[in-house]
Amino acid sequence: MIQINVSPLYMSRAEETVPALEQIPAMQRRRLSGIAKLALNSAIQSLNAESVDYIVWASQYGDEHKTLKILADVLQDQTPSPTQFSTSVHNAIAGLYSILCQDATPSTSLAASWSEALIEAYAWLKTTPKPNARVLVVYYDEALPEIYQEFQPFSGFAMSAIISLEAPNLQLDVNALTHHRHKYLDAQKFYDFWQQSEQNQEHLPTQAWQKC
Repeated sequence: MIQINVSPLYMSRAEETVPALEQIPAMQRRRLSGIAKLALNSAIQSLNAESVDYIVWASQYGDEHKTLKILADVLQDQTPSPTQFSTSVHNAIAGLYSILCQDATPSTSLAASWSEALIEAYAWLKTTPKPNARVLVVYYDEALPEIYQEFQPFSGFAMSAIISLEAPNLQLDVNALTHHRHKYLDAQKFYDFWQQSEQNQEHLPTQAWQKC
């Protein structure tokens, strides 16, 4: 059982505006993919001009639409664009955030669920010598292109929060975590759980997350 403090969640959805990106120059903003805009919007909203000591970026698929475009170019005997390749790798959004927001905070990018990202943040917090350290966790995903066998339709979204060890408000039972083939379900279920009142949670079946 691990205990952490989770700050307010910031959810960005594909059908909504991304006001936090106004601080990024328009020309650079237009070049961002849809999922990158959602991830950066949530990250910037969580930070709100504050600072953290580490960032965990997590996504199951990343910006897979760009990877598919590169593969299509190769099949047509075209040379893939170096820019397209550099922004298709799994840690591309972390790099874009660092450059566009001029934030050199150390970070890691995982192919993971929201809960797995929380565990990564907890592990970093327990091992860092920094007092009162804080970690920004950002989860983002969008549906794979239909050509993939794992395709399951859902609207792209990003969710973020700042994690610390002071004044815990969440208990996470690692052994009770549900394995989701589609990891976005974990984030969506956590968001619903976090919005529910304490009274409603009393009637929920046993689960990995408990408020404290």
